[in-house]
Amino acid sequence: MNPVREKTEYALLCGLIGLLKILPAGLIAGTFNLFGALFFLLNFRRRNLTLANLKIAFPEKKFGERFGIAWRSFQNMAQFSGDSFLVMAGKMPPEKIFGMVDDTELAKYRSIRAGSSQGVIHLTGHLGNWELIADYASLCGYPSNIVARQGTNRLIDEKIIVPSRTRHGNRISYKKNALLFIGKSLRQGEAVAFLIDQKIGKKEGVPVQFFGQEVLAVASCAALQIRFNPLVIPVFMIKTGRQQYKVLVGDKIDWIDDGSPKEEQIQKLTQRYQTVIEETIRTYPDQWFWMHNRFKLMDRRTRRRKKRRTVPVN
Repeated sequence: MNPVREKTEYALLCGLIGLLKILPAGLIAGTFNLFGALFFLLNFRRRNLTLANLKIAFPEKKFGERFGIAWRSFQNMAQFSGDSFLVMAGKMPPEKIFGMVDDTELAKYRSIRAGSSQGVIHLTGHLGNWELIADYASLCGYPSNIVARQGTNRLIDEKIIVPSRTRHGNRISYKKNALLFIGKSLRQGEAVAFLIDQKIGKKEGVPVQFFGQEVLAVASCAALQIRFNPLVIPVFMIKTGRQQYKVLVGDKIDWIDDGSPKEEQIQKLTQRYQTVIEETIRTYPDQWFWMHNRFKLMDRRTRRRKKRRTVPVN
């Protein structure tokens, strides 16, 4: 990134965080709601992608139902972002976070981990407040080694994002150097967190069914489970009201060697993971990040446009 742009973006973000520190919480919430509404109304590209994704996922629903899910999804993403900025601004101390979260299902999580010295893989996705689940878990004494994608702005990453994500005990590893970091963590009985619902390339992914479509999904989680035999636990932080959340803990996903080739077993495990993500999205459809190009629709349109340009004219 251009150094001038890098410093400018960093300065603007620092200014925003500083402003949030002095604004009342109600005004901040209203401002982010407005941002969500404007982004939905004015960003035609992301809105249309969201509606196209929803049509693929829920063909049985009427347009009005899908439009409502899309609208609420943009609003929820704005509110999740607002909460993350409030954390960065120091306006969400631990006691406030604990007061926001229904921890009923934590007992299930503790039961799964009780008496086990195995490492743990936390499976989650861009559903609900995925930043808050990592923060909350570390506050509860269950920090994770988080596999993350490095941002394009080094200053923002190093001085704002990483300190915010690691302040309660979590650690960050970027995908480029993640494998050694993950393997060591699992061998030591620690937890590793993965967001597994993003678009991915052929080198890293295996084909799975997701909302009736064949997509590529990250294969490394399944490979790690087969190699290190950690506990694999799906976890989510679902919104139940304004700044009110509930921890969701899925059933532990076990692996038993069925004698088939390793690549086939990796594909089967990866499909099980994606099915868990899909089922949870179906329950809370307006809390998933639908504006992501999961089904590679934009890529298909780009290829079609290029093909039309190369058609010879008689």
